[in-house]
Amino acid sequence: MTHSYGIFLRSLRDLVRWPVLREVLITGLPMLLIWAGIGWVVWNPLLHLTTWIISWVPFSVVKANGALLILFLVWALAVLVSYAFVTAILAPIFFRKMKRGYYYYSFTTLLLFAAGWAWYIMANWGTFKSAIADKLLVWLPFQTVAEGSAVLLNFYILYGFYILSLFLILSFYRSDFLETVREIDYPDVSINETKIKTAHGFIALRDAGLFVLLTVVLFPLLLVPIVNVLIQLFLWAWLYRDANFRGTCRLYCTPEEFKRLKQHRFIIWSIAFFASLLNFIPIINMFTPFFAQLVAFHWIMVEKGIRGATEASIEKENYDGEE
Repeated sequence: MTHSYGIFLRSLRDLVRWPVLREVLITGLPMLLIWAGIGWVVWNPLLHLTTWIISWVPFSVVKANGALLILFLVWALAVLVSYAFVTAILAPIFFRKMKRGYYYYSFTTLLLFAAGWAWYIMANWGTFKSAIADKLLVWLPFQTVAEGSAVLLNFYILYGFYILSLFLILSFYRSDFLETVREIDYPDVSINETKIKTAHGFIALRDAGLFVLLTVVLFPLLLVPIVNVLIQLFLWAWLYRDANFRGTCRLYCTPEEFKRLKQHRFIIWSIAFFASLLNFIPIINMFTPFFAQLVAFHWIMVEKGIRGATEASIEKENYDGEE
């Protein structure tokens, strides 16, 4: 448990360090703009397709799914508004005295508000369900509810391909990203001069193809409440779990270490599922593929018996110039 906490904490710290965050933004922001442009072009045809599919689904299922989607939007809005309200109060008092603490604050605060509002909605599930599913949605015509669900499905499809794009870019240009992290946390570790064979390229393309195929095959189930959440978690975890591990081992493991670490399937899947959960949290979800990679990288280093640099030494070596 202590090792797990340390790995996640170090991954979080790395994600908000400027050298690492710069790599994330250089990759993430252009892809976000590209998929926003693609979405603008294909929005209407995609909306017609999702609306047609929903028209074959019984209204009771659409209504239940609509209630879940509305609650998800309420939850996301509550998280963002709470974060903005607290930040507006604290900013004039504390942020001027912080160096990089703002990034830690943002990530941690969003996680806390996401967990807190999720608990509140689940604790009052009956009240919310009655207000939305049994009162609001029954007053609306089927076409209105169906079109609203279709719009949200459009966003899900486009977001899924955005995450898939980041995954593929990170899979084939992983060394640049991880070397930035290694130079900060493990300066005495060197990348393998001769890369071991892990079939990471084939695995990444295979899993990406299966992600698309399963998304198409299981698309009708995305309209079923709860089941759609579980499917999304599985598909994202499927993306993250194997390619991240193999790609990292290719750079930093010996063949013997790769063979040994490959047996820890439960841990590899656990890392992937935890990262998949972050895909649901606003703002943080834009960085999830990178966070999943960081966790896999630090876990491998821990299993190799390599101690990372202390925070004090990192601060001294990398940020003296900021004074």
